[in-house]
Amino acid sequence: MKNSLRMFCIAAVFIMTGAAVVTAAQDNIAAPAADSNKPDYYSLVKKLKSNDTNIDFAALRLSYAKTKDYMPYGGDESAKDAAFDALNKKNYAEALKQAEIVLAKNYVDMEMHLLSFIACRESGNAGKAAFHRSVFKGLLNSLAASGDGTAPESAMVVISVPEEYSFFRANGFKPGKQSKITVNGHDYDKMEVVNKNTGENKIFYFNIDIPIQWLEKSLQKK
Repeated sequence: MKNSLRMFCIAAVFIMTGAAVVTAAQDNIAAPAADSNKPDYYSLVKKLKSNDTNIDFAALRLSYAKTKDYMPYGGDESAKDAAFDALNKKNYAEALKQAEIVLAKNYVDMEMHLLSFIACRESGNAGKAAFHRSVFKGLLNSLAASGDGTAPESAMVVISVPEEYSFFRANGFKPGKQSKITVNGHDYDKMEVVNKNTGENKIFYFNIDIPIQWLEKSLQKK
């Protein structure tokens, strides 16, 4: 993992756009209920790729977890590392190529949309840069809208642990101790963090039922 470079990518969003990401504490909107009539992951991705960013990003993330490509505890890390390496070397075409390899199987990967935003912006493709920025913010804000994270009962609902770290980096928190807890039959990540600007200690709770259930089913198949 290229953590230092990934931290640069997060910071670059604010340096180059001046835009703030909505945090869970600021925008505590209830997560949308499951609806069998909603489009599936592939339909939503097709709509999004047609440059229609007015979609339900929560539905996009949650529906991805029902696909055959869903891998909450893995993925194409080699392509990710290659993408960040290329970005660091200012080889934006290669960075985008490697990012597309990841996005081909996981279009809800926040880091790859953020990297693609930077690569497109730096190479002069303002239109594509704006698109990836919108997707990144849509995904991140849909996570923040699922709960305020202050207690298990109002935990943010994630489909993978990397989503937790994307939330922390975008909102200026340094992650610390992580604990897995179970409350009323649901599994949670209890994360202790520090606000990099104020030094304030906070605790966030993330509902990890979706990745845990995937893991349990995977182990049963072996």
